[in-house]
Amino acid sequence: MNTLLHDFESSVKTHGDRVALRYFGWKATYTELDLISNSVALQLSEFMRKGETLLLCTQNIPQFPIVEYAAWKLGLTVLPANPSYTPRELSYIIKDSEASSVVVQCESKPMVREAVDRIGGGVDVISTSAFTYGNVPGKYADKWGFRDGEEALSLNPTSERPEPGTPKPDDPALLVYTSGTTGDPKGAVLRHRNVRAGASIYRRWFRYTPKDISLGLAPFFHVTGLVFHLASIILSGASVSFTGRFDPVLALETVEHEKTSITMLAATAYLSMLNTDEATKYDLSSMRLWSSGGMAVPRKLEEDWKKLTGDWIYVAWGMTETSSPATLWPYPYTGPLPVDSDTGIVSSGRPVYNTMLKVIYENGSEVPEGEAGELCVIGPQVVDTYHNKPEATAKSFLGHWLLTGDLARLSKGWVFIIDRKKDIINSSGFKIWPREVEEVLFEHPAVAEAAVVGMPDSYRGEAVTAFVSLKPGFLQSESLRHELIEHCRKRLAPYKIPRRLEFVDEIPKTLSGKLLRRTLREFHN
Repeated sequence: MNTLLHDFESSVKTHGDRVALRYFGWKATYTELDLISNSVALQLSEFMRKGETLLLCTQNIPQFPIVEYAAWKLGLTVLPANPSYTPRELSYIIKDSEASSVVVQCESKPMVREAVDRIGGGVDVISTSAFTYGNVPGKYADKWGFRDGEEALSLNPTSERPEPGTPKPDDPALLVYTSGTTGDPKGAVLRHRNVRAGASIYRRWFRYTPKDISLGLAPFFHVTGLVFHLASIILSGASVSFTGRFDPVLALETVEHEKTSITMLAATAYLSMLNTDEATKYDLSSMRLWSSGGMAVPRKLEEDWKKLTGDWIYVAWGMTETSSPATLWPYPYTGPLPVDSDTGIVSSGRPVYNTMLKVIYENGSEVPEGEAGELCVIGPQVVDTYHNKPEATAKSFLGHWLLTGDLARLSKGWVFIIDRKKDIINSSGFKIWPREVEEVLFEHPAVAEAAVVGMPDSYRGEAVTAFVSLKPGFLQSESLRHELIEHCRKRLAPYKIPRRLEFVDEIPKTLSGKLLRRTLREFHN
């Protein structure tokens, strides 16, 4: 079985003159990417050895894939980290992962330095700049807080290669930390065979060719960016276009100018693009695949996107622990929107190649088709351990089946992800799925985003609480609050109706676009 490094070397040999990376007008062919990564690998080889862990902390800039493949040439494990992490968060993952070196974007270097000091030093820190390649427009650099600084990476192309640390399929390729919604974050060990299985699934399922150009705006430090936008693209000899961070207008401009053909974005990114005044002015005809992962895609969003582009958003479901893909819509799909008749939830597709799913009760027994329970998954892309956490590993598996923590139902081959188990609201003994209430709120023309949580209630235990941000042109008011409650009353059972509805300017989200329900509960409690 090949590794991700073998795939890269194969693409260099077969597609050397094809463009691999595109960034604000800068382009690099596969051959150029190979030669630049050689230089970085030589630099890293001076103080890192095979099997060690390198923390890579940048936004979507060219140095991310350059450093990633340089690290694999040495047999290192890459630990991608969010550049917006605080010193506390960074110090935890540096210490837990035993990372020996860090490559960090200039703006986050002070945070990394403080994190390293917290654990007593002993970690090499190399800074890199978003301005080294490409011409980042000032308005976006200001918006994102990008600041030029020291470029400490050795980026001069060279054919000289370091002493090989060639990885094997079972060697760790990535150490990706989960969000830590319960307890400390856990480092999922994604082996080369896991990531390669995920990348191969995307390539075969969505029929990638070397002519494809991916709109690579999902963060590279997130599993979607790592696998859909990098590993599967490199495996296919295709190209990825990226712009540092996501901006809705810039995303639409990039599709038109770069003639991108495929993408995977969070639902919130699609909502942002739809809610811009300029959504209809761009030529999006080059896109053959709009897909979404990481969170639910509301039915209303699907319908609105179909009106704008003529295409559905292909919903995917996966986790860090499944190296991204576990379920995908059939491709191409020309049928009606696959929706659960009870909840209005849009399906997340069907099980992908060599992957099995089942839904279980709390006692571990399998539920009949159509009933809800915890989703379990098994397949070649599924990880088998968390780094240095044997107890967490044991709790997360039932035999070889990964316990996902997601509630789902299976119906006629389609998978419907209902909600996270931990987000289910218990109000007066009734179990309420937040997504069902959110779907109803999204149907109202004033609602841009909605998140529903259970808040402590002395009488009911938990009260259904909705947080809503409004589309442009709608103003927060008591009359609109009442209108939204009445909208829910007409469409939901009495115990599901929000007891409290708060207007917010924006629903808090991770950089990958997931709604932070926990933050809403903590801040508004």
